[in-house]
Amino acid sequence: MKIIIVGGGLSGITLAHQLEEKKIDFRIIDEGINHSTKVAAGMINPMTFRRMIKTWKGDELIPTLKEFYPAIEKKIKHKFFFQRKLRRAFNSEHERDLWMERLEENEYDDYLNPPEDKKNTPSHLKAPFGNGFLSTPGYVDAKKFMQYNHDYFIEKGLLEYGKFDFSELDPSSKTYKNEEFSHLIFCEGYKGEDNPYFGYLPFSNAKGEVLTVNSDVFDKNEILNKKCFILPTENGDFKLGATYAWYTQDTSPTEEAKKELLENYNLLSSAPIEVIDHEAGIRPAVADRRPLIGEHPTHKGLYIFNGLGSKGYMIAPYCAIEFVDFLMGKGEIDQEADIQRFYKKHFNKQ
Repeated sequence: MKIIIVGGGLSGITLAHQLEEKKIDFRIIDEGINHSTKVAAGMINPMTFRRMIKTWKGDELIPTLKEFYPAIEKKIKHKFFFQRKLRRAFNSEHERDLWMERLEENEYDDYLNPPEDKKNTPSHLKAPFGNGFLSTPGYVDAKKFMQYNHDYFIEKGLLEYGKFDFSELDPSSKTYKNEEFSHLIFCEGYKGEDNPYFGYLPFSNAKGEVLTVNSDVFDKNEILNKKCFILPTENGDFKLGATYAWYTQDTSPTEEAKKELLENYNLLSSAPIEVIDHEAGIRPAVADRRPLIGEHPTHKGLYIFNGLGSKGYMIAPYCAIEFVDFLMGKGEIDQEADIQRFYKKHFNKQ
């Protein structure tokens, strides 16, 4: 195999590590502009609080990432994965009731803990309906993850910066700039919707904005969550996020989003904060909230590994392992992630 990865964001980097693990020849071409990193909290949250259910494939994702990220840290000799408590302040009595119901179900034993005694709740936290802790949360520092891993692959001569030139790609001969490849894998993030080969897929990219704030009140060992999140960083400040705005490629921070974040924050806490930074980025998301993985239906040799969405740092390790096994002929892509689910809908119209 000789593989070209187009895009050195989360998808491309996790895929590259798995290819390296399997001793498969590859290189990465990256524009050097990873927009989603600016907004990615990298939070590991195995629950969907709106319905109080486990996230898609949570039972597989969590054990996989707990092995995958520490193994990379050991290999590149840098730390970016941090395990922290996640405190969920209940939005309503109904949400608290759902939490209590899940505690009675064995499949949630490794996820939820009984609600905290109200006398132990921090005075600044607005939690009239109580709050509880998750058992398996944490976060990946997205900026450190990208910086350290880019440095690692550049030093090994496996990553180069530059814009991918589609006019130099010949799928019929499997060449790019006259270089032969066995697989060319697009990991372009939200730019995937402009890809001439995979742009037919139903991207539903979401712009997100986050604030960096200072506070002397928050616990640096826990993540707060209710309407928004407050996530500690290793340099002592906190991330406050995040917003969602659909169908835009504008990466400029907006006053409207800042106002929304601060209003949501006021529903979570009364602690004073100082805003020290405001960033925006675009998440590569999909209409059905499942990844986009697989081979182009007519241009053989062209693949996509994209659309990991707002929980990308949870999803990426598991999907990268599964995808590389597929490329090696040792497994299949999960049907819910395989782009074949859109084949008939699109190509029957051609």
